[in-house]
Amino acid sequence: MKQQTFTQVTEVGFLEGEAEEGDEKGGDVGRIDMVLVGERTSEDAPLNWLALEIQAVYFSGKEMGVEFDPYISNNSDELIFPQGKRRPDFRSSGPKRLMPQLQIKVPTLRRWGKKMVVVVDRPFFNSLGEMDRVSDISNGDIVWIIVRFEKDVETGLTIQVDEVRTTTLERAVEGLTGGKPIPLSDFDSRISEKIVREIKSGTLGTI
Repeated sequence: MKQQTFTQVTEVGFLEGEAEEGDEKGGDVGRIDMVLVGERTSEDAPLNWLALEIQAVYFSGKEMGVEFDPYISNNSDELIFPQGKRRPDFRSSGPKRLMPQLQIKVPTLRRWGKKMVVVVDRPFFNSLGEMDRVSDISNGDIVWIIVRFEKDVETGLTIQVDEVRTTTLERAVEGLTGGKPIPLSDFDSRISEKIVREIKSGTLGTI
């Protein structure tokens, strides 16, 4: 079987804002990060494409700029140990960044009969809550491609596909949220405890 070649198109306008006076249509207010377009079998054949989202992990901590200053100032080839403290911020990258993108884009793609492909690395995916997979891709909305990084003697690091998982949008949102609601009685107790603490610290606010 001949391997199909795909054309990579980035930042394709997906959502349009309301047109302003004098304009025929509004500007883009949302884009598909990457679209992979397959070869057309004939000139009148419909476009064969898929939407691809690549989500990186943000970090929490001191800005990266301070790490480049020593290299700029002393022009040294030596490896300088990082000065700032940072950690992967999975909570911002998943629920706050990726989830809204999926909630906006997937419903329309679903109506068009298209899937959303999301590429993340293994630590990112493992930080999410459990997502029930569907037994067949035809019943899913999102295809997760979970990758891992491996050392290679010749090329350094290589990216390998570790798992492919298909889920619905609804199960993906549950996994990205990564939490379960506590009972109402527990939440009431937390409110009361916080009021007591803030009274003692003098920080209790009133409106």
